[in-house]
Amino acid sequence: MRAMAIRAFGGPEVFEEIDAPMPAPAEGEVTIAVRASSVNPVDYKIRDGRAARLCPNLPAILHADCAGTVSAVGAGVAGLKEGDDVYAFATGIGGKPGALAEFMAADARMVAPKPAGLSFEEAAALPLVTVTVWFCFFDRENLTPDRTVLVQGGTGGVGHVAVQLAAWRGARVFATCGSVEKCRIAERLGAERAFDYRTDDAAAMRAVTGGGAGFDIVFNTPGAPSIDASVAAARDFGTILDILGHFPTQPGFQAKWLAFKSVFAGRPMVSGDRVAAVGDILREAGDLVADGKLRPLLDERRFGFTGAGAAHAHAEHGKPTGKVVLRNDF
Repeated sequence: MRAMAIRAFGGPEVFEEIDAPMPAPAEGEVTIAVRASSVNPVDYKIRDGRAARLCPNLPAILHADCAGTVSAVGAGVAGLKEGDDVYAFATGIGGKPGALAEFMAADARMVAPKPAGLSFEEAAALPLVTVTVWFCFFDRENLTPDRTVLVQGGTGGVGHVAVQLAAWRGARVFATCGSVEKCRIAERLGAERAFDYRTDDAAAMRAVTGGGAGFDIVFNTPGAPSIDASVAAARDFGTILDILGHFPTQPGFQAKWLAFKSVFAGRPMVSGDRVAAVGDILREAGDLVADGKLRPLLDERRFGFTGAGAAHAHAEHGKPTGKVVLRNDF
C-alpha cells in the first residue's frame, strides 16, 4: 500500500512516499481504509525528533487521528463490522504505524462510529483534541458548572474543542486569541468573552471574574508562550491545566498556591492504560456532535497525504485557525 513516511528525523521535507506492507488486524483490532487525518503538535514533534521516544519504527508512518471505513475485523471485536464509517485516535504514537497511509490497523477500543453529518475530513479533526480536553476537564479536574475557565488559544486545535466542552458542561468560559476575528470565532463557539492577547493584559481578563480574583481554571494550550500569562490570570488556589509540559518561568508564582496538572493524551498508547476510555470518549463526542454541542473548526487551507510536509509546516508555523486536515489523495 502507499504511505507517507519518514526515514529520519528532520524538517517537513523528510516525508516521502513509500510502499508499505498491508496491515492485517490482529486480535482485538480492525483495519481501516483511511480517508482523512489531521495534524497535531505531537506529530511534528515526532517528525523533527523532539518527541523521538514516541516514534514508530523507521520508516515511520505518523499521525494518530484517523477517519475512514472499516475494511477488516480481527477476532474478538464486537460492535464494529466491515463497511462501518469510523473515526479513531489510535497508533502513530509509538507502537504501530499511523494514519498517513491507505490502510491502518487500530485497536478497536480506540475506534468509534464516525459522527453522522460530518465529512471524513471533519471527523478526522476531532479525535486527539477531544480526548485531550476530556481527560483534562472531566478526568483530571472534574469540571463543574460553577467554575470559571480561561482557555488560552481558543481557536486552536485543542482550544476550540475546550471552549465547546466547557460551555456544554455549564462553566463560564472565556478565551484568548491572536486577532479580533479569532476572538469572534471563539465567542460563536461558546466563550462568554474572548480576549485579544496582543492588547488585553491579565488584569483586564481577571476583571470579568468575581472581584477580579482570577479564573478557577486556566487551560494552557500554546505551551511556553502563555504559561506565565496563565499564572497571572489564575486566582489564588486555582488550577493550571497544561498539555505540553511547560512550567512557569517568572518568580513568585508559588505564592498563589496553584495546582498544576499536566496531561498527555497519548498515554493510553504508551502505557496501555485507559485504552477503552478513548473509544468511550469518541462515542460520547459523537452524541454531542449530533446534539449540536460540538463541531470541528477546520483551517481554510487543505492538504492531501502527499502534501504532508506542507501540512506540517502550516500547522506549526502558519498560525492556523482550528485543525489542519489532510485527505487521502493516493
